Amino acid sequence: GGACSGNTMSFLNASDPTACDLIADFGINLLWHPSLGLELGENLQTLLWNCVLGNTQLDILVFEGSVVNAPNGTGEWNRFADR
Repeated sequence: GGACSGNTMSFLNASDPTACDLIADFGINLLWHPSLGLELGENLQTLLWNCVLGNTQLDILVFEGSVVNAPNGTGEWNRFADR
């Protein structure tokens, strides 16, 4: 979304437990994150479409930042995967 990633940075700076410990202790599978994810381009689009189509289970979706609508709701300022 339209954000500066400040929430992500705060989460990553956590201690006792650290963000990594928290994820590992609860067995969370972090599918993708714009600052941490390794997937790019077609690989990322495939991962996201698998979630949308129900091929990959998704329990929680976290959207960080604001939804950018742009002039007249066109979304032209917030493009991803040619959309």
